[in-house]
Amino acid sequence: MAAVFGAIVVLVLAVWFGMRRLQQRRRCAALHLAVSQIRLLRQLIEQVQRHRGLLYGVLSGEGSLEARRWSVNQQVNQLLETCRLHQPTLHWYGTWHAVLACWAQLEEGDDQADPEQMLLAHNEMVRNLLATVAALADRYDLVCLGRLAPQSEGLWLELLRNTELVGQSRAIGTGIVANRQNLQVWRAQLAALSSQIREMCYAALARLASDPELRGLVSQPVRAAEDSLDVLLERIRELLEQQPDPGFSSIDYFQTATQALSAQLLLVDILLARLETRALSCD
Repeated sequence: MAAVFGAIVVLVLAVWFGMRRLQQRRRCAALHLAVSQIRLLRQLIEQVQRHRGLLYGVLSGEGSLEARRWSVNQQVNQLLETCRLHQPTLHWYGTWHAVLACWAQLEEGDDQADPEQMLLAHNEMVRNLLATVAALADRYDLVCLGRLAPQSEGLWLELLRNTELVGQSRAIGTGIVANRQNLQVWRAQLAALSSQIREMCYAALARLASDPELRGLVSQPVRAAEDSLDVLLERIRELLEQQPDPGFSSIDYFQTATQALSAQLLLVDILLARLETRALSCD
């Protein structure tokens, strides 16, 4: 009787541990998929932001940007096509449906489209993309990482959000330089974005660099990001103070802003790669 009871106990424990192991593997697989989806959406955000800046420059009079805009347009469509593979997950987020609607609206635009309306449509698309990413991050706890407050490794989301400050300043500044018009509403918007960059972007970089576990990994990219922001903010200052002739072209300004944005995205990628490694090794 004792032997039978012991055998039953062993069998129950084996089944319990097996089920627990299976649940852990499923959780890790879901986590890995979520990080992969976020990395795809991060690429889409980058290209939509780039398309916005190029299109606003073209519609503001800088025709030399059109070839690059067309190329980026194709990249956005390719990324959206890749996102279809994740439709079973993304379908449940209303913000994702709004993303698709925004791009459909933008695709209907032409050379005679209103620049400001196209700019605002891009802004709305990026806002919904960021909201979709945030929803995925919240569902899989990719910011707080099991704790009560956001962790340094979870700063990737704040850094990604901050790229939109840089991205909007790139688009507006490119348009201002391209058409050489003293549009007070857009100059005021660019000044406000400059203040937000000073307040928010540097603070996130400082918190990231202060983490002892990450310092060796991110110290150099953080310095590069800070340096590129310094250059961009100086360009914005020159643009606002020396209008209508700031002394540089819209293409030069676009490139300066792109370097600052790319430096932020590099840090996002570094932190997402760590999360992906964590997901692969969690089982």
